[in-house]
Amino acid sequence: MRNILVEPASLPITAIFFDLGGVLMRTSDLAPRRKWERRFGMPDWALQDLFFNSPVGQAAQIGRATTDDAWAHVAATLGLDADTLRQLQADFWRGDTFDESLLALIRSLHRRYKTGLISNAMPDARQMFADKLNRDLFDVLVFSGEEGVKKPDPEIFRRALARLGARPEESIFVDDTAENVAAAQALGLRSIRFTTSEDLRRTLAQLTGFTE
Repeated sequence: MRNILVEPASLPITAIFFDLGGVLMRTSDLAPRRKWERRFGMPDWALQDLFFNSPVGQAAQIGRATTDDAWAHVAATLGLDADTLRQLQADFWRGDTFDESLLALIRSLHRRYKTGLISNAMPDARQMFADKLNRDLFDVLVFSGEEGVKKPDPEIFRRALARLGARPEESIFVDDTAENVAAAQALGLRSIRFTTSEDLRRTLAQLTGFTE
């Protein structure tokens, strides 16, 4: 499947925004999470859903709870002691990897364009990813857990645009979730729904004329 491009205008590009989870960082190995789901008789994806999509997890993504609160909810639901929770936490993230080729692409793009990250993430995301998401890659990092608002709310896009001094019609947004892409499109950003790294490179090259 190719990246889905929505292009509302044909003005020169000045800024490019990227999503984090599902685009720059993806779960390449589900086995560590599946191990815990089998242990507790849970269906596939239930552990991820319990952490991110429970009321506590959703509250943490807009800064109304902490990441520790979200993990405490997981522990209480599954009946885990502190040591077992630490083991689960380590396994939960073990299969997640950054796409180093995309990070290299963004580093190159950053020499010509303003670049930003817009991510639905818990309050500790900036600290958690500080070694990867540095000034070589992005001019601004906008995390929902710090902003108190998350995608697809248009306000988070407005804040990101304002911090870069960018106009929506001269900006690109890349995300793997259809509703987030649609929300950015509605504000006038040229929006790409991410499917593969290779197709994203081709689509960005078509829009910007930039090649590495």
